[in-house]
Amino acid sequence: MQIKLIPAISLFLGSYFPLALILAVQDIPNEDWGRPLCKSLQFWRSCDIPHVAHPTMAYLFIVATGVSLVFFLWLLRHLNGTTEMTIKESKSIPNDLINYAFPYIVSFMGVELGSTGKVVGFGLFMIWLFIITYRSGQILMNPLLLAAGWQLYEVQADIEGNRRTLRALSRDNVVPDQALRSCLVQGIYVLKANKND
Repeated sequence: MQIKLIPAISLFLGSYFPLALILAVQDIPNEDWGRPLCKSLQFWRSCDIPHVAHPTMAYLFIVATGVSLVFFLWLLRHLNGTTEMTIKESKSIPNDLINYAFPYIVSFMGVELGSTGKVVGFGLFMIWLFIITYRSGQILMNPLLLAAGWQLYEVQADIEGNRRTLRALSRDNVVPDQALRSCLVQGIYVLKANKND
């Protein structure tokens, strides 16, 4: 199954939630870094978080990526397996992080939320990166899924009487002789435990 465009955009945007936080922190003026966060021990009354110089852009990016991340994690958790497989062998494989590293590098090369040209240019870069990631079928290769407890595996499994070697994503440890439900999404099987287990 090809992942639909809206969930793919949600996964892609959600994977850059940490980048939104980095850009917002970089947008805090230097003078705010010199002020103490709390003026007394009663911090709930006297604390003041630093203000970002361009709150609309900063908070829009944080909210868009945060909501996208929560939506996609919810969607992935509720994705139902349609096929049953029996695991014969499994090994954890590293996730390709290079696609997700580029925007973080770019953020440290001078994306300023107050510069319309730089923000638009960064937006075009992200659109181009999304198209490449989506078209190549690598949208599920997301390092934030690792942080949320998902792991990428290479497994040998029996599916409907046929032995196959495949890539799979699972929240649970995948071990031999385990029977799991699976859903194929862009060449990667998303594994779930059987409901009766």
